[in-house]
Amino acid sequence: MLDAIFEFIAKVFLEFVFYMLLYGIGWVMLRTLTLGHYPPPPPARHNEELVAAFPVASILAAVTFAYS
Repeated sequence: MLDAIFEFIAKVFLEFVFYMLLYGIGWVMLRTLTLGHYPPPPPARHNEELVAAFPVASILAAVTFAYS
C-alpha cells in the first residue's frame, strides 16, 4: 500500500515537471527559434511532448558539444 502511494506521488511530480515546467520553457525556446511559428496559438493542436522534450534535448546536445 505504501509503495502505491509513493508511486502515485512520483508520477504526479513527474507529470508536473514534464508538462508544466518543461513545456513552458520549451514553448519559449521554440517560439524564439522558429520566430513565432511553432507552437501555434492555443486553439490549434500541436505535439505537446515535443515542446516539453525540446529543452531536455537542447541541454543534452549542449553538454555533448561541450565535452567532445
